[in-house]
Amino acid sequence: MFKNAIILTTVLQAFLQAQSNPAAAIAAKAAKQWRQQHERAIVDEFVALLSIPNIAADRANIQRNADLIAKMMEKRGVTPKLVSVPGSNPVVFGEIKTPGATRTLVFYAHYDGQPLDPKEWATPPFSPVLRDKSLEKDGRVIPLPRREFRSRESHLRESGE
Repeated sequence: MFKNAIILTTVLQAFLQAQSNPAAAIAAKAAKQWRQQHERAIVDEFVALLSIPNIAADRANIQRNADLIAKMMEKRGVTPKLVSVPGSNPVVFGEIKTPGATRTLVFYAHYDGQPLDPKEWATPPFSPVLRDKSLEKDGRVIPLPRREFRSRESHLRESGE
């Protein structure tokens, strides 16, 4: 858990500091190596999340989404909290308390979607598919950086998976 929080902090620092900073370059390299070593687990976890139906009116599956997001946050050292108002979908709030911090960073993402018509899709709803170096879900394409696929393709060729 602590390791994941350090990696998240390292990645954020790498983005916030100038590329000419040697410490930032070292941190960015460490974050890249960690990502490459854990790429399969990262994609698998993302696919698991995308596989849960997320139609806003489907409260049971929205709760499943919220629960999984909270578990994913906890796994990374973030203290999650589900905030609910009766008759509404939960909001997932997470916090990393850092002693001596002088700033607060906020990230926002919504995880509920709109109603859909499965007949308009090339693949079944909520069944993400890797295609053309992109992940498709709900008829939308989620592009993934090419370097990630090159490293994965190299691994597949080398390992014979």
